[in-house]
Amino acid sequence: MNLLDPTITHYVMHEKTWKFGGGEILDTDGNVIGRMKRKIMSLRSEIQLQNADETPICIISKKLAAVRPIYDVKTLDEQLISRAKKPMISFRGSVDLYDPEDNLIMKAQGGVTKWNFEIRHPQDKKKVYAVIKKGDKWRDVFAPMFNFKDRYVIHVVDPAIDRLTLLTYAIIIDNVYHD
Repeated sequence: MNLLDPTITHYVMHEKTWKFGGGEILDTDGNVIGRMKRKIMSLRSEIQLQNADETPICIISKKLAAVRPIYDVKTLDEQLISRAKKPMISFRGSVDLYDPEDNLIMKAQGGVTKWNFEIRHPQDKKKVYAVIKKGDKWRDVFAPMFNFKDRYVIHVVDPAIDRLTLLTYAIIIDNVYHD
């Protein structure tokens, strides 16, 4: 199955121990359908999103000179696909996603613990595109010093949502709040 298959309704992002943000993306049956590969020695926290056969799809990287966390998603030939920014002030977890022309296209809103997020339309708060839930949240409470990997479940609510945008957005949310 292709990572960006529009029929996929659930993804499981599973970071591997000591991979520092790298890991596998699974379907609901536990089959590997994609990978996140992080460059270990990268100031920009660069992550390459790949299909299961390790063919690259896009690159996610953090801007170095920014007051707040800003991440760019680019094609392999450096064309901007989207940009995510953490708001300057946010009591609950929040990350905004912009298109290449800097138009707000999605808003991720989380709770105080920043474990679960709803990805919504920026103007129509009732339109939910997807829900991201941290699958191993209690380990963060009871054993934070041993927390070397994360697991997130992404439930696609709107079947028309672009899977590349959704997956890169979920990776960015994890990087902003948990890496």
